[in-house]
Amino acid sequence: MNLQDASNVGRAETKSPSCSAVPGVLAVFFFFSSDANAGHPPRADAWWTGLDPATASAPAEGVHVLRAPPRGRVRIPAGTFTMGSAPAEMVRAVKLCQREIRGARCTDPKIIASLRAEGIAHPVTISSFDMDRTEVTVADYAQCVSTGACAAADILPDDRRFARPELPVTHVRWEDATAFCHWKGGRLPTEAEWEYAARGPQGRAFPWGDVYNAHLANHGAWADDPTDATDGFVWPAPVGSFPDGATPLGLLDLAGNVAEWVADVLPFDADGLPQGYAAEPETDPKPKATGGGYHVVRGGSYGDAPMWLRSAARDTTSLMRSAWVGFRCAADVP
Repeated sequence: MNLQDASNVGRAETKSPSCSAVPGVLAVFFFFSSDANAGHPPRADAWWTGLDPATASAPAEGVHVLRAPPRGRVRIPAGTFTMGSAPAEMVRAVKLCQREIRGARCTDPKIIASLRAEGIAHPVTISSFDMDRTEVTVADYAQCVSTGACAAADILPDDRRFARPELPVTHVRWEDATAFCHWKGGRLPTEAEWEYAARGPQGRAFPWGDVYNAHLANHGAWADDPTDATDGFVWPAPVGSFPDGATPLGLLDLAGNVAEWVADVLPFDADGLPQGYAAEPETDPKPKATGGGYHVVRGGSYGDAPMWLRSAARDTTSLMRSAWVGFRCAADVP
């Protein structure tokens, strides 16, 4: 996996299990990139080097109308879905990985093992709740900071990659995200709520459907250089830049752009390996708060390949403030 933040700080590592960790699925454990050559973005100015100087205006043909994405919260109706991945879904995820530049390495034990945290597929019933249509923006978060309710994000004001008002806020701690959502009269979504919002009762592989489309999300690549501008963006995109990648209910950027904090902690077993789910059905599961892991992030980011943009994919980070992690809020329905 190629997720490291823009400051080139690596993630925590876990032990590499044998391929018998999960019978019938090639083995699976949760993967934190330890490849010294992976996840090294180019210099901060590399992507614009050689471009023409910026101008105040540019010639245009026809009429171009720029519309801000709709904001506010979306009501997610109650329902039951299958949370987690069955063995066949894990195999499809590996095949998706094999289409990448580093595809020959997708059968390495560490990569295969990255799926362990998604098992076991089990039914979960979720009550109605509300969720932000978009990720929280830099401008949204600045309002909370101005009231003293939130700590400032660790972003340089002149860093155009991350500081523009319309971008999703990054470089914030999980505690900062929690404080913001409380300030807005909400909370972080549980991991089960987030996956239900992304998959729906139909169990979509991606927020928009079951087939991956590189034009529907701000994604990265499984390559020595994880940045990928083929979607139009090297770093985070303004929220809502991919309206065709929305869920049927209109939630935007649940795949890619920035990964999103949720309320849960990823539990680890006695061997230091992340645990999957229990097989029993659940109803409105409470956030997992113990188990030795870090807080879960969902949805993948601008530095992630398609395998990690799937609605069932789980991840976490040891970094307090990361360049690739943001958040959105949820709220209970009265």
